[in-house]
Amino acid sequence: MQTDEQLIRRTFELADKGRGFTSPNPVVGTVIVKNGEIIAEGWHKKFGCDHAERMALKKAGDAAEGATLYVNLEPCDFEGKTPPCTEAIIEAGISKVVASMEDPNPKVSGEGLKILQKAGIEVVSGVLEEEAQKLNRGFVSLMQKGRPWITLKMALTTDGFIGDATGKSQWITSDRSLKFVRRERKKHDGVMVGLGTVLKDDPSLLPDYRDGYIPYRIVMDESLMIPYKAKLVNGDYVDRTIIVTGEAGKEKRWNEFQKRHASIVKVDREKMGWIDLEDAFQTLGEEGLSSVYCEGGGRLAASLVDAGLVDELQIFIAPKILGEGIKSFDGFKKSLDQAIQLQWDEVKQFGPDVLLKGRLV
Repeated sequence: MQTDEQLIRRTFELADKGRGFTSPNPVVGTVIVKNGEIIAEGWHKKFGCDHAERMALKKAGDAAEGATLYVNLEPCDFEGKTPPCTEAIIEAGISKVVASMEDPNPKVSGEGLKILQKAGIEVVSGVLEEEAQKLNRGFVSLMQKGRPWITLKMALTTDGFIGDATGKSQWITSDRSLKFVRRERKKHDGVMVGLGTVLKDDPSLLPDYRDGYIPYRIVMDESLMIPYKAKLVNGDYVDRTIIVTGEAGKEKRWNEFQKRHASIVKVDREKMGWIDLEDAFQTLGEEGLSSVYCEGGGRLAASLVDAGLVDELQIFIAPKILGEGIKSFDGFKKSLDQAIQLQWDEVKQFGPDVLLKGRLV
């Protein structure tokens, strides 16, 4: 017989199948067990479709009566795109519910579990809660901060440059590191760069495997200057491009990008003309993005760090020395006493490169 922890980990695996398709909703998986055997499984496949609990209950049918339902997130108790999951659980005759974490959505926030308890269902909560929080960190960020989870990825030489003195930056790191980054893209709702990176590298920002989910490609372009020939606004997947700008007056360019099916998001500007990042990310959250993978360049990276808007850092360090080149964090200057503090949580070797994963302190 499997333990509660093993069955909850199975809900994590199921939940992850919906990654990219459920936003701004969380990813959720459900396992229904009776007499020590799994009788049904489900996951939230797409925003607007049946939630994981309802999918699994439909599969289980009458056999759900007296069974235990495992789920990585507290069942909802309100009507949105679908009816409340608590209602379906009670009607099915489930006798016990094991959940990893309470729903951070203020509409739920423990009320779903209370409703189940009032209906006579045994409730266990908090099984592998830390892992469950990490699984849905984008959704948690939307609920608690009103913006997506932000991961900043940088590829640096050992002496801290993201490109040489001529501007060349392809490629600082190894193929193995690049493959990791392209896989990471699929774990996020959007992949972001600044206009400088578009002008210099003309990236496509696509994952290696283009079947199924394609994350949004986002460019921070304060003056709506992205070239018409850029890959992000040409060819396939233009409908997965978002241009975030502070410019509203260039009607011809605005209309041209919309004609190509790119989305344009107008946000506030700061005093110096640069995009107001807090407004930008709040707006992206309102557009349904719960996680963004930022790939630079130096100005965007510096602005994000200086504003305290980085939830996770991924710093790749290649065994190369340039002496001079493009700064990795270009836009602010701190004294040693004022330095922005980081904490490294994980160190990995990727071929010749080293990956440091951490966060701002």
